[in-house]
Amino acid sequence: EKGAVDGKDREGKAANYALVQQLAEEFRKRNGSMICAELLGLKKPEGSSTPEARTEQYYAKRPCAKMVEEAAAIWAEYLEKQRK
Repeated sequence: EKGAVDGKDREGKAANYALVQQLAEEFRKRNGSMICAELLGLKKPEGSSTPEARTEQYYAKRPCAKMVEEAAAIWAEYLEKQRK
């Protein structure tokens, strides 16, 4: 078990933080960033406060599901290594 179940468990908390940093770094290596706008290649909107319609084209240029899948794969790989 990794992580702190008891709030006073400083060692467990430190282990959990280290694991999160390790997994986040792997995600950054594979995807180039952890920042959503950078992952999606989005620029800051210029003066428009009108949201885009949520169409198939809208989601095609925002591969959020792919990023979630990548994060889940990293977690699954970590768990598999722990089983060995």
